[in-house]
Amino acid sequence: MAEFRISTDDDRVDLRRLATALAESQGWAREEISVWDNRRGEVRVEVPDRLLHPPEADPLHRTRHTPRDIHEACERLRREDPSLRGVDFAELRGAASRFFSAGWTLADLRHALDHRPDHAPWPSGPEHSGPGWLRTRLKAWRTPDGDIRPSRSQEEAQLRVISRAGLPMDLGLPEDAEIAHRPVARPEVARSAADDARRLMRESTRTTTDALAHRDRTAGHIRRPERG
Repeated sequence: MAEFRISTDDDRVDLRRLATALAESQGWAREEISVWDNRRGEVRVEVPDRLLHPPEADPLHRTRHTPRDIHEACERLRREDPSLRGVDFAELRGAASRFFSAGWTLADLRHALDHRPDHAPWPSGPEHSGPGWLRTRLKAWRTPDGDIRPSRSQEEAQLRVISRAGLPMDLGLPEDAEIAHRPVARPEVARSAADDARRLMRESTRTTTDALAHRDRTAGHIRRPERG
């Protein structure tokens, strides 16, 4: 556990509010730390060890953006997937980096190489391998315009947000699709639905943090580009 104390001779300074702001700047939620006044006019803050030493992110489920992380992920991917052994490493890294840049994880990429966007498994075997088969599978996870579709984990996160906000679970899915098949929602509709769901949750949740208030004020001046 770590402890720090804040004191001041200026009576106009709200020490408890200052302590909370400092904690939030480190990514710690107010309810996860202890803040109280002592007899010497100080505010004392205690931070538990679990916040000071968070567990390392699962390598399969963390995002990757640095060249080193992407290189490491591609090495593991080719080592564990027999269908990639005939693929030039530079081509694999170039293709994978675009998906990692879109926020995909290694687990997402592995899922895309094993399953179609409708979650049916891709065929496997010696005849289904090599660079052509890699391009075929990854192309299926792009829209007709060439955009990268939401990954499995991104779609699940969006659906959790939509569910918590009380919105229909089939929002953004094709009209003829069954929810049980869990096809990938159109990216623009899924993103819009997730944005609307987050806004609804913020409006229905009481909060006193200045950060959220500032974010809402800023969001009010943001306009999405109109589609032709």
